[in-house]
Amino acid sequence: MVKSKFTPEQKIQIVLESIRTSISTAELCRKHNVHPQTFHNWKQRFMESGKAGLSQSGKKDPIKTMKKREEDYKRLIGELTIANDILKKTWEESRD
Repeated sequence: MVKSKFTPEQKIQIVLESIRTSISTAELCRKHNVHPQTFHNWKQRFMESGKAGLSQSGKKDPIKTMKKREEDYKRLIGELTIANDILKKTWEESRD
């Protein structure tokens, strides 16, 4: 992943400038040397999540991150359950 040359604060300022002024997207992008698609992505994230959407600076969607974390926890629980079952069986066999 390419690291952004813009800080989250700069992204917010650029998006807010597009909202506050009547400057065209093309002009705004030329002024700040930003690719139009990048600007549209910033604006979409800003409109969906506010400042927090741009503060993540290109990181994954928080919902996707939470779902991934949940999957990791479920897998870990599964592995621990299997290990626990093996230990129980071993312990029961050693008692006999």
